[in-house]
Amino acid sequence: MNTENVGKRFSAVIVNYDGDDMLTDCVRSALREGVPTAQIVIVDNGSRDGSLATLEQNIPGTKTICNPCNTGFASAVNQGLAAACGDFVLLLNNDAQLQPGALQAFAEAFDRIPRLAIAGGQLRYPDGRLQNAIAPLPTLAAELLPYIFLKWMVPRRFQMKTAVDVPIPVESVIGACLAVRRAILPELGVMDEDYFFFFEETEWCQRAGRLEFQIYHLPAARALHLQGRTANRFRGDARVEFQRSKLIFFKKSRTLAVYLAVSALLVIKTLVNAIANTILCAITLFSIPRLRIKTRVYWHVLAWHLLGRPASWGLPGKCPQKTG
Repeated sequence: MNTENVGKRFSAVIVNYDGDDMLTDCVRSALREGVPTAQIVIVDNGSRDGSLATLEQNIPGTKTICNPCNTGFASAVNQGLAAACGDFVLLLNNDAQLQPGALQAFAEAFDRIPRLAIAGGQLRYPDGRLQNAIAPLPTLAAELLPYIFLKWMVPRRFQMKTAVDVPIPVESVIGACLAVRRAILPELGVMDEDYFFFFEETEWCQRAGRLEFQIYHLPAARALHLQGRTANRFRGDARVEFQRSKLIFFKKSRTLAVYLAVSALLVIKTLVNAIANTILCAITLFSIPRLRIKTRVYWHVLAWHLLGRPASWGLPGKCPQKTG
C-alpha cells in the first residue's frame, strides 16, 4: 500500500479563518501523504489575512469554498463534506500537519474494522510532547468532580492522551486530525450546526456511538498541532464559545435537571476562578503576564454569564444569522 494510492482514497477538508502561513503548511502535509490537490477542500470563513492568496500562489488547484463571514466550524465542515469524494474524509485543522504514514494508518484501521465510523489521530506539539487527543463524553460527574480525581478513579475513561502504540476504542476524539468513513454519512448525518465552535466533534462521536458505530484513537496516525493558535488570539471570546457549546451539548443530549445543574455550576466555577486569580494577581503585584491574562478571561466569561449569555458575544466575524 503506497502513500500515493492511499492518499487518493481521501478527501481532506480544512476549515480556515485567518490561518496565515499555517494553511499552506497544512495543505503541503496532506499533499505529501498523497491526497490529490483536487481532493483538498478549503472552506474559508471570511479570512482577511491573505492566507487564501498565499495558498493559491504556492499550491494552485485546491477546491476552495469562500464564505463572506464566519459560519462556524461545524457549518464549514458540512460544506466540505458535501464537496468531498473518496472513501474517507479527513478533517484537518489549519494549524495541524500530517506526519508520514498518517493516512495509511487511517486507511488500514477503516479496512480492518467494518463498523469504524470516526477515527482520531495522535496529536503532538512541535517539540514532540503529546497533546490531548481523546475526550470522554461530558457528564454531570465530570463537571462536579476534579479531573485528577476522575482520572484516578476511572483511568481508562478519563485518559486524554496516551502513548500506546495500538489502536484503542474511545468515546470521542479531538477534531484537529479526524477521519470519517464517507459511506456512513447518510446514516450518521453531518455535524450539528448549533455548535459554532467546540464540542461539534464530541456530539458527532456520541451520535455515532448511539448508532453502534465505533470510534477509535489511532496512535500511528500522527499529526503536529500548533494547538489553539487561532483561538488563542481571542482567548476570552474563545472561552465564551467553549462554555456556550458545552451548555448546548448538555441541553440537547441530557435531561433538563442535568442541564440546569451544569448551567449553575459553570457560573459558580467561573466566579471562583475569577476571584482566586484576582487574589493571586494581587499577591504577585500583577507581575505575571500569564496570570493577568487568565484573570481577564475569567472576568470576561463571568460577565457573559451575568448579562444573560448574549448571543453576540464570542469569536469575531460571525455571519448575522449566527448572532441571534
